[in-house]
Amino acid sequence: MKRVRRTYRDIFIDKLTEMSNKGKTLVGNRALREALGWDEERYQRIKEQLHEETVIIVGRGRGGMVGLADAPGGRGLNVFVSYSHADEDLKNELVKHLEPLRRLRRIEPWHDRKITPGDEWEKSISGNLDKADVILLLVSIDFINSTYCYDVELENAMERHSKKEAVVVPIILRSCLWQHTPFAKLLALPKDGKAVTAWPNRDEALVNVAEGIRQVVEGILAEK
Repeated sequence: MKRVRRTYRDIFIDKLTEMSNKGKTLVGNRALREALGWDEERYQRIKEQLHEETVIIVGRGRGGMVGLADAPGGRGLNVFVSYSHADEDLKNELVKHLEPLRRLRRIEPWHDRKITPGDEWEKSISGNLDKADVILLLVSIDFINSTYCYDVELENAMERHSKKEAVVVPIILRSCLWQHTPFAKLLALPKDGKAVTAWPNRDEALVNVAEGIRQVVEGILAEK
């Protein structure tokens, strides 16, 4: 009877399944690589292959973590959405375009409509802002003129960005004088900072935004 040769892919998944208690926990990259007895190059190559196939997820933690796609604790990066309620419809459209990244467990978006009755809204907002890995500023003249968005959320976001605790990404929803704001030094989306509503096709604009966010997220995850 001919013996079937196990691939590196199979070996990686089998060892990860064993060490993660069948997907119940995440495993440190170093521990898994040493258990496999692989060099860094082979480990990273197979890990990246499985990550692209969404068979495994990349978690955070010192040295980085890895787990099966359904492992608890493997949620994506926390993404905080700061916006004016005047832009509710545009925010909803953007969140729809980010759904593929959420399903791939790259991100876990949060915005204030997720606050449940009985919660202290200000405490919920500040708590989620403080733990965000990525902060999206949905920019319009209403955002700039909003005392809470501009003086509270924006100030905290820029402070965390300066400390390298989070990445702030301005997303220009509607044309305004955003070039004269504290976040004007940051590269804005969509491409060239052209407002979403100024594009002939709004879906194309939001796809451009979602792709830009994907690149930011993948860059952060690669450093974990």
